Amino acid sequence: MKKVTLGVLVVFLMVLSFSTAAVARDWEKFPAWVEITGARRVYAVGDVHGAFDELAATLEALKVATRTAPDSFRFRWTGQDAILVFTGDLNDRGLHTKQSYDAVFDLQKQAEKVGGRVIALIGNHEVMLLNGQVEEWAKTLTSHKKQHYQNTLDSFTKDGVDFHEAISEKGVYGSWIRNLPLFAVINGYMFVHGGLPNTPVTKSTLAADFKDDITRGDFKVGIFMNHDSVIWNRDWWKDDVLVARNLKVLGVMGVVFGHTIGALGEKGRIVVKDNRLISIDVGMTPAYGNSKGGGLLISTTASDHMVFRAIYPDRPEELLFSVNMPASAYPTQRRYQMR
Repeated sequence: MKKVTLGVLVVFLMVLSFSTAAVARDWEKFPAWVEITGARRVYAVGDVHGAFDELAATLEALKVATRTAPDSFRFRWTGQDAILVFTGDLNDRGLHTKQSYDAVFDLQKQAEKVGGRVIALIGNHEVMLLNGQVEEWAKTLTSHKKQHYQNTLDSFTKDGVDFHEAISEKGVYGSWIRNLPLFAVINGYMFVHGGLPNTPVTKSTLAADFKDDITRGDFKVGIFMNHDSVIWNRDWWKDDVLVARNLKVLGVMGVVFGHTIGALGEKGRIVVKDNRLISIDVGMTPAYGNSKGGGLLISTTASDHMVFRAIYPDRPEELLFSVNMPASAYPTQRRYQMR
């Protein structure tokens, strides 16, 4: 009897070990954060929230991708060796969550082939997709917002895809989200979904906490639901002392963030504060109707100035500000660092 019990236990542990290894994140291939120096053209897009037409208009205005046909859910990468960053929340509210993810997957592959790069960061709505909140609200909300989350489920089922399988650990969308970085630092500026934390910490500490919580696999706790940290935090930009401390501890010049429409001023626009904070959630989803789209362009001149511009599909571009490239962003030949 002991032999049988021991044998069953050994087999169970082997299966458990294999199962865990099958979904364990490869941190070399999918780092907790990405750091890039010497980038000549960087584009950033805030919260898409399933708004495919507005996403298409934004990418075409930025001149990094064009829609393959007026009614297509695919793009053709035209950005050559540029870097395009999505700061999270591709999903929910609009009609085309799955289709937006599919398009970004495809752009990542296309850009890589020609020396470009498409970086998608994790947002709080990606977290909600994995921890069951999206499905729960699709069933339980009594306001008009219920449809915002039902739209997400419908975007999968209407394409003949099982929603639960798709977002599972081994599903195409679930595994992709679980492998997203928490933030990126490009030419000395931090790109992140919510913004700066209420307790300043180093990049390494943020990354370590993220790694620990990804490994645990519980998206209802830890950094994933910490409303004072970088995925969820709001109103941090009102505290100039907190901002200054954060930037110093993180070792960055500024931060590009989404998550909050009109965080620094007018809704529907990309807004800057002190040449350090750049709010890029323009509220492009028709569920809000704040904008037809818009994105950030950071171009580097021959004299190593970084020029920040807001680009829109339906209004003139705006020169936001210009700064010298920080010493941390040299050499000017692009250099990737995986963390």
